[in-house]
Amino acid sequence: MVKKNKIREEFDAIFKSGDEKIIKSYLEKYPWLLQEISSEMDEVMLEQKQVIAALGVMEDDLGSAVSINDIESCLKNDFNIRKTQQEIEKILNDVLSLNLIKKESSGWALTNEGERICDSYLNETLEDIEL
Repeated sequence: MVKKNKIREEFDAIFKSGDEKIIKSYLEKYPWLLQEISSEMDEVMLEQKQVIAALGVMEDDLGSAVSINDIESCLKNDFNIRKTQQEIEKILNDVLSLNLIKKESSGWALTNEGERICDSYLNETLEDIEL
């Protein structure tokens, strides 16, 4: 366990350096690192999709840009997901740089690509729900 933690720390430093050759050699030497990174990325992407979906639901309901408070309420009431406003704001800023949402004077709104991701997430989620 101690050895894996040490390897993770070393890899994090190497990853931040951006040296692709060393990153690749580390991943070849320790293939379990790739699986861990993939799992972490999947979790982050899921959280982003959930916030985008809540934003889309509220945007449809209100017919305009929405506040973080509206997104928080939708996550809690419609998706049974609890996130603080700070967590939601961090996710919004992350997906803002991906051009999935836009910041307007009255709140947050989806872009065309954000709408596609919202619809896709909602369709996947609705398939899992038995009515």
